[in-house]
Amino acid sequence: MRRLNLFPHREIERDIDEELEYHLESRIRDHIAAGMTPSEAREEAERRFGDANAVRRACQRIGMERVRAQRRAEMIDQLRQDGSYALRTLTKRPGFVAVAVLTLALGIGGTTALFSVVDGVLLRPLAFPDPERLALLWGVESGMKSGSSATSYPDYVDIKAGQKSFEAMATWSNWQLTVTGTDLEPTRVPASWISRDLLPLLGVSPILGRNFLPEEDRVGGEPVVILAHGFWTSRFASGPNVIGRTVMLDGRAHTVVGVLPSGFTWGTSGGSQLFLPSEPIHSERSRGQHNLLVIGRLKPGVTLEAAEADVITIAAYLEEAYPEWNTGRSAELQPLREAVVGNVRPALLMLFGAVVLVLLIVCANVANLTLARATGRANEVAIRTALGAGRSRLVRQLLTESLLLALFGGAVGILIARGGIGLLKSIGPASVPRLSGVAIDMRVAVFALAVTALTGVLFGLVPALQSSKTDLQTSLKEGGRTSSQGGGRPRLRQLLVVSEMALAVVLVVGAALFVNSFLRLQRVDAGFTQENVLIAPIALPESKYPFEDWRRGVAFFDALIERVEALPGVESAALGYRHPLDGGWETSFQIRGLLELPQGERPEARIRPVTPGYFETVGIPILKGRAFTDRDMVDAPGVVIVNDAFAKTFLPDEDPIGHRLIKGAWWPERPGEWEIVGVVGDVKMDGLAQTTPWAMYFPYGQWPFNDMNLIVRASGESLALTGSIRQQVWSLDGDVPVETFQTLRQIRTRSVAPQRFQTMLLGLFAALALGLAAVGIYGVLSYTVTQRTAEIGVRMSLGADTGDILRIVVAQGMKLSLLGLLLGLAGALAATRLIAGLIFGVSPTDPGTFAAVAGLLFLTGLGACALPALRASRVDPVIALRTE
Repeated sequence: MRRLNLFPHREIERDIDEELEYHLESRIRDHIAAGMTPSEAREEAERRFGDANAVRRACQRIGMERVRAQRRAEMIDQLRQDGSYALRTLTKRPGFVAVAVLTLALGIGGTTALFSVVDGVLLRPLAFPDPERLALLWGVESGMKSGSSATSYPDYVDIKAGQKSFEAMATWSNWQLTVTGTDLEPTRVPASWISRDLLPLLGVSPILGRNFLPEEDRVGGEPVVILAHGFWTSRFASGPNVIGRTVMLDGRAHTVVGVLPSGFTWGTSGGSQLFLPSEPIHSERSRGQHNLLVIGRLKPGVTLEAAEADVITIAAYLEEAYPEWNTGRSAELQPLREAVVGNVRPALLMLFGAVVLVLLIVCANVANLTLARATGRANEVAIRTALGAGRSRLVRQLLTESLLLALFGGAVGILIARGGIGLLKSIGPASVPRLSGVAIDMRVAVFALAVTALTGVLFGLVPALQSSKTDLQTSLKEGGRTSSQGGGRPRLRQLLVVSEMALAVVLVVGAALFVNSFLRLQRVDAGFTQENVLIAPIALPESKYPFEDWRRGVAFFDALIERVEALPGVESAALGYRHPLDGGWETSFQIRGLLELPQGERPEARIRPVTPGYFETVGIPILKGRAFTDRDMVDAPGVVIVNDAFAKTFLPDEDPIGHRLIKGAWWPERPGEWEIVGVVGDVKMDGLAQTTPWAMYFPYGQWPFNDMNLIVRASGESLALTGSIRQQVWSLDGDVPVETFQTLRQIRTRSVAPQRFQTMLLGLFAALALGLAAVGIYGVLSYTVTQRTAEIGVRMSLGADTGDILRIVVAQGMKLSLLGLLLGLAGALAATRLIAGLIFGVSPTDPGTFAAVAGLLFLTGLGACALPALRASRVDPVIALRTE
């Protein structure tokens, strides 16, 4: 067999030197024959011949190019031969190919699908110019408050004027607006109030129309609106004549001045469909009204740390200048990318790590299959070695087969990944940002190709190296029979099985912890009863129910409650500013005679304006005092009900009933003090896994809002009441939207959607890993039984019974299983600490979970050993000895 010359340049240099010397000597001889002396002849020959070194270099270059071309041709020809041979070989083993390709496809497909989500959500840059220079400005509250909050308009103006780190700053806030029209039912649509600097700051221009003008972005400016692409498409059929048309928003006509490009979002806009100028909305609000979100674009070369130091200095000045509103307030910056990703990064990385473990198990499993198949190919390898094939040539041939298998698996894996991405997008929780844009694009395709190649090498290299170490003499002596391999290959297959089992244990432990966590989360007492309770958000248009005339809104809701309670099938109805699992707003307070602090140092609690009957309708127990009655409404003295967490924190040694809260009213003619008349049970407002916040419930008539939730308890199926409730709302006002209905059960189920998503996926990966590990044990034992058929026949002929054979085979398999189990448990003890922040109510090293997993894996290993053991126990000793 021809071998490639590894140092062709030396041979080329030697040939060139010989050729040049021959031609030079010929010319010297010709000159001497013409009458020149030898020295004159050499000088003249060298002069006419030219620069020998330059000629030599040119010849060498041409020669090397020819050699490289020849080597490329030879390599391509060898690859073609290897590929053709590998394809012919694989087609002779369709069963092996089908199992290997399906196994590889599951691993490669799952990894590709998860990578596409990680890439789309975490890795892909935001669709703005220089997105790394975009940062959010948060207000930071100290003292008894915690976390980050929005900023007031006066603070934003002062920070923007005083800072030196940003080339531009802008604001926005999210809310909802009611869209009405003669041919449409009133609809509630997400909207954002933005400053005119926002779109240029983000590098976004309308595809139709224009941005807001300076005179529109101020108090008293013309009512104008910019449409999101989706709203323009759905409501105006993508008509190019939309500019200048009128849209009724909250009962007020707004002129369309622009349409934004498709896909415009930055993850914190709330999916807004409408964009309005922010200045008319916010410029007259007080410095203590923190309702603006602020974004800035850093100047080139300015670091986030330097910019944060800049705004903190300004915040300290504002704290000193306005102690009534800014005491205890500072500022911090957050990269926009982090704000968009939110808290999904740990969960996605955990799931991606899990699927990578599955891929490693897949590689080990297919490597085991390849090793088992290699046993029957020992003769072939021996013959090829005898005919002159070197070990590197054999390894390359066997690796070509592995890569071809991986390529087939990768192709099927891409199809699985496409289906997996669609499934992930359909079942993924709404809290995962940018999930809708996830798809298989060039980046994902390159990743899939790289994973396919790496997988082919991972599962193919070691078997190829093992197979190429064939004992030539032994293999040729044994002829066509299956060779009894040395100790190396069985030990390698056992090592692979142990590795599979260990990795599966880590995954199963993680999945078991998540299942345990999710079950505990489901059992959390949320503080209310969810059966047959219907929630319908009701928002009154500001133009018809203005802030200044708050009594009109109170009258509307009073009439609505009366009508809804009269409907057949309604047990009770009430209003609440937020439904029980919705966090809502916080406001500061004082307690007369016990807790009187300066502004900025006062604690804050959630506010819950509700109507009489709210606690009965939702199922929140009254622990002390009384509930609200019809006497506690518009013109009555101020009263308040607090939750148990509030009472235990601020009035631990006092009877809360009769104490008075000091809280300035947000509406004219409202009370400034509020007597505590009751204590109610705690409600999980921020999610089932979070601690219960302090809460204050006010009578709706004394603390009115235009946006309320209608809460109805039905005697039967609550969703059956939706049509009747709509009719009652529209009979009072046809411009009030009422389109979204959901039950408390649906709300609670949706609140744990992220945890359910993580648990389901991790459980799926763990089940797949466990199944692959069981198949690996089964495969090794089946192979062992085949190899030891003669030995088993001898043992049985010497008196061993069925039980003895069963014990021998099961013991061999359980040794591998238990070793993998022990290694996996040790690995899980270290790995599960990384998911401590993702589980609820259970320790990452929970002994019960580890014990349950150990038992499950033990039984799985035992089950995998059972079939080979039974087959071994049924060996006919006569037939076994004859084959030997």
